[in-house]
Amino acid sequence: MTAGLLLGVVFVVLGVVAYSGRWKGWMRVRRGFGSTIGFAWLWLGAAFLAAAIGLLVNPYSPAAFAGLIVLAAILLLVAIVGAFWLPRFLLPRWYLDARGDATTKGGRA
Repeated sequence: MTAGLLLGVVFVVLGVVAYSGRWKGWMRVRRGFGSTIGFAWLWLGAAFLAAAIGLLVNPYSPAAFAGLIVLAAILLLVAIVGAFWLPRFLLPRWYLDARGDATTKGGRA
């Protein structure tokens, strides 16, 4: 449980720093595997945290445990898909601009 909490915090921090645009070193890959890995770390960290917290509350509330494990599974699925691709609504504007994607606003099509 402690490892899950620790890994969760580390990956959430890395994901937040990646989403904020303060850390862009992970953006070497243009398309495919790794092109959105920095963002996937946020979802992976959230999955670790949800699972670890679920394990902590299991003795007190089996229903909360089940809900947190389902949430962790969904977040893990987003993280796995996020290692390859994320939908536009999960990508920050600075990333779309840096990648050169056309936007619906701002005059570019």
